Amino acid sequence: MNPNNYTVIDIETYPNEDMIDRLPEPKIDARVKDPAKIEAKREEGRLKQIDDMALSPLYGKIACVGHCQNKEIGCVIDQDEEKVIRTFFDKIIPFGQTGSPKIVTWNGMGFDIPFIYKRAIILGVKPSVNMGYFMRRYQTETHCDLMQVWCNWYGLEKLDNVARALLNEGKEEFDIKEIKNLIKTEDGREKIAHYCNRDVEITSKLFYKMANVLF
Repeated sequence: MNPNNYTVIDIETYPNEDMIDRLPEPKIDARVKDPAKIEAKREEGRLKQIDDMALSPLYGKIACVGHCQNKEIGCVIDQDEEKVIRTFFDKIIPFGQTGSPKIVTWNGMGFDIPFIYKRAIILGVKPSVNMGYFMRRYQTETHCDLMQVWCNWYGLEKLDNVARALLNEGKEEFDIKEIKNLIKTEDGREKIAHYCNRDVEITSKLFYKMANVLF
């Protein structure tokens, strides 16, 4: 496995506020009978749903896609989500003359890649790549999900924890809840891109470190 043949991918997402009215009715414990308590639980559940919107491709949007190819880091970011996704397909991981694309992520099988292809379905964007190509469990040749490799395909681990232990460096402090506001301005988009690029950089360093032993 040659790490230089892989493209490191990371995405940042944010709530699609146009979808708030389409959120399902929060579930209330049937044991709660008091009308005031029911309403309080409903409000609590709704706020939790809104907080979690960015985690679902049904109710969230992609702000940016960070990428690293041959140690060159870049970020595609735009308020036009469709443009971001099309650029991802056409420029970042196209099928080219050198063969099929290979990617590296941290929890990309559980989050990044499913989020991208589901948003593509919702927006009607036809990918230039068969996204199922990156979703084959227990393989690293086409999609090396470093978190899955580190956890032996069982459980979850934070990128920041592993990076601090293995690299003595970690993620930058950033309030991801601010993405929905930052995406609206040029300065804000630069801050999002900087944060995303840092995640890409750390993931890339971990890949090179792990590749020396595991692959």
